[in-house]
Amino acid sequence: MNRIYFLFLFCCSILYSQEEQKSIVVLFNSNEFALSSEAEGTLSAFFSDETLVISSISIEGFCDDIGSIENNLILSTNRAQSVANYLKKEFNLNYNSISGKGELPLMNSSVDESRKNNRKAVLEITFSKNSEENIVSNKDSENLYKNYKTFSDKLVVGDKIIIKNLLFKGSLTIFENPEEAIIELEKIVVYLNENPNTTIEIQGHVCCIGSAHSDAHDRFSGKNNSSHTRAQKVFDYLIEKGISPNRMTHMGYGRKFPIPGGIESDNKRVEILITKI
Repeated sequence: MNRIYFLFLFCCSILYSQEEQKSIVVLFNSNEFALSSEAEGTLSAFFSDETLVISSISIEGFCDDIGSIENNLILSTNRAQSVANYLKKEFNLNYNSISGKGELPLMNSSVDESRKNNRKAVLEITFSKNSEENIVSNKDSENLYKNYKTFSDKLVVGDKIIIKNLLFKGSLTIFENPEEAIIELEKIVVYLNENPNTTIEIQGHVCCIGSAHSDAHDRFSGKNNSSHTRAQKVFDYLIEKGISPNRMTHMGYGRKFPIPGGIESDNKRVEILITKI
């Protein structure tokens, strides 16, 4: 019994040791609580990482010594709330604790510099990261993709084709390797031109997001809709190549449909569903 108990404690210690802590500071203009573009950029640079799994977020707001104690307490609270609102709107993240701490005393640096640094919100974040190493991998790629077809197969309604080598950079709708991406996209163009009655749905999927996220963050749109924008990019390419938009729909599915047995990065993909022959 003791062995089981100590084994349990050991496993728990390994799990918790994988969690990391990070502090983020965002600054505000004097007597303001709206986030600047620079502050939003600081938050986005961290939280747009698709591999993040957030455990907790605490937010504290602060002020300089200008103004009354009562007003500064309200201002510091509003600053913390502005950060919370941004995280909810852009990343669908909730905070665990939030508070306004009022004004901070001047430090030994210059008065102006000290006041500037005191007009801030501080985030304390506990997180871990999904990675290919901590997800069971199935190295048998033929078995992994056995339920998928290729454009050389005799396709029927309901068949799905994964567009291989169509990889995107992080949280951007930019191809990692444009040359390889074009080769794969041209296969769709050729197939649709050879089968003029066929219609398709373009399906976008993402990887590496925590349970708090419905989709990965897209830095171009500024929203959590990477699976949608990636499907849209394929849709737009096919239209440019002369494929009628009436023959296509596109949809983003977030991480609702991971590939069984695959490594996590396999889930960052675009698929083609045959909807009519």
